Amino acid sequence: MIKYFVFLFLVSTQAFARPEISIPASVEISQREILRLGDIATVEEGSEELLAALDAVVLREDARDLLLSQHLESSEILAKMRSALNSQENLRRMNPQFKVPSQVKVSFASTPISKQEIERKIHNVLKARCNECEYQVSVQSTPRPASKLWDLDYTQLSAKGGFLLPLRDGDQRQIKWISGTIRVSRLTPVTTRLILQGERVQAEDLRMSMTEVTFAKDGSLRMEDIQGQLAARSLPVGSTVWASDLKREPAAKKGQVVKALLGDDSFEISVNMMAEDSGFVGDIIKVKNLETQKVLSGLVTEKGVVKLQ
Repeated sequence: MIKYFVFLFLVSTQAFARPEISIPASVEISQREILRLGDIATVEEGSEELLAALDAVVLREDARDLLLSQHLESSEILAKMRSALNSQENLRRMNPQFKVPSQVKVSFASTPISKQEIERKIHNVLKARCNECEYQVSVQSTPRPASKLWDLDYTQLSAKGGFLLPLRDGDQRQIKWISGTIRVSRLTPVTTRLILQGERVQAEDLRMSMTEVTFAKDGSLRMEDIQGQLAARSLPVGSTVWASDLKREPAAKKGQVVKALLGDDSFEISVNMMAEDSGFVGDIIKVKNLETQKVLSGLVTEKGVVKLQ
């Protein structure tokens, strides 16, 4: 059966990227009475503030009605969204757009806590933290809460690998755990040609490619982090470039003639001096006056420039 989707733009379009709230055509939910918008929504370009706003929107005070009908009409969902926009100034300010199917098939999980619902919620939280990342969330086990009034604590949620997500049961004094794994990919620089050890890396030597970084020891890099640095080892074509593959080139090298500056913004003189040490921008190095042979200290401010102390 063809499902028709309704795109609702409730606030005038703005120049920046707007959050998109989508409702799947078929969702599984946990065995709880109250059904909230945050239980069934998937969010792109969102924020943790937006997720909190969605959790405040109650779709059904008693979701057990869905045991018979097993579906939600788009008109019911959109009415709740309009009401939320009218009552929540912060939601209007975030200016979300909505994507809702004409009918949403709803089923209850066979266990008190739906793994699919938890995976959906964790994915939303992770995307709010890193929208350019791609995540695969797999919940392995869920506890059996003593009460239907449980909630989740995302503050301790790891960004990748195995996780234990705290679930506060009932009066929130008892903590139980949801376990699972998170795999993450993000745009990472990849070489387009062979780069030899010690060679300077330029933008044209790289392309950005979505790469899994779940078990990467180094953090992924941006293009601007790499350009102009030196290869610490030879990098074949198609190699992912990590922080350990690069080394910074000193802004001042021992034995190099550098420009030494003395004075302030109102009056400044410069003289050529020889660097007695190598250093990066922000380092204090010794420099020697070539005429008097006097050695002074200075701060490396840019490539080949030292501000005398």
